[in-house]
Parts: sequence; C-alpha cells; structure tokens
Amino acid sequence: MILGVKVNSDMPGVPPPGASPRSQPSGRTDSTAPILVVDDDPGILAMLRDFLESEGLAVRTATNGAEALSALGEVNPSLILLDMRMPVLDGWAFASALRERRLDYRIVVMTAAENAGRWADEIGADGYIAKPFDVDELLRTIERHRRPPRPN
Repeated sequence: MILGVKVNSDMPGVPPPGASPRSQPSGRTDSTAPILVVDDDPGILAMLRDFLESEGLAVRTATNGAEALSALGEVNPSLILLDMRMPVLDGWAFASALRERRLDYRIVVMTAAENAGRWADEIGADGYIAKPFDVDELLRTIERHRRPPRPN
C-alpha cells in the first residue's frame, strides 16, 4: 500500500537498463535515470522511494527545493516530482531557480491542494497529480512525463 492505496501486482514493468526509449511502446525510458522526489513529508518520501524502487525505478529524494537544487549537481533526473508547499525553498521558488539557471527538467507537481492544475501551470510544470493518489495513476503520470537523461 502507498498512501492508503493497494498496489496491483499486475502493474507493467520497466524496460531493462540501456533499452532505447523509442523501442518501448509504453513510452518508458531507461530505468537508471533517477526520478527526483521533492517533498517535506518524510513518510511520503519514504513511501514513494520504496514503491518506485520496487517498480525498478531509480529514485533520489530531497526534503525541500534547496536540497533538490543541490541534488541536481549530482544527478540528472528524468523527472522531478515536486511538492509545492515546503519550508526553506517551496515549489514556486524552486521552479524560479531552475529558470534563472536555464535548467530544463520535466516537472510533475504533486499536491493535496484543490488547485493543483493551476499551480502546475503557474510554474510551467509538465503535469500534476493530486494527493492522495492512486499508484496506477502515479505510474501512468511518471510514464507519460519521464524523458531520458541529458548528457552532463
């Protein structure tokens, strides 16, 4: 279970490492490209990390936008799952810092707020997912928005 939702045992897998994203009809990319999950709730971070890793995805976590910016010096994520309301550096400030640095990463906003779509639009995110989310929906959202890592 993740966020109170039972994980289905028949969820699709990910391609083997090194598989070409174009050869995958599902649109999934190389599973070695990490997903950066940014959320100030340690329970959500742990659940997402454990679940996504159990699906064969590499995961890096950060508890706020400042930690996430620092992590970008070490990893080249295929997707950033971004909470908006966090201490230190919130989602809006994180997205602004990315623009200032001319960094282009795919971002999916994840929030319990009713206006998740509006917040995603405000920061130019590629998508959003409302909390609490269904794991099937989470995997579809990740699959739809991930991209292969860019060279450093």
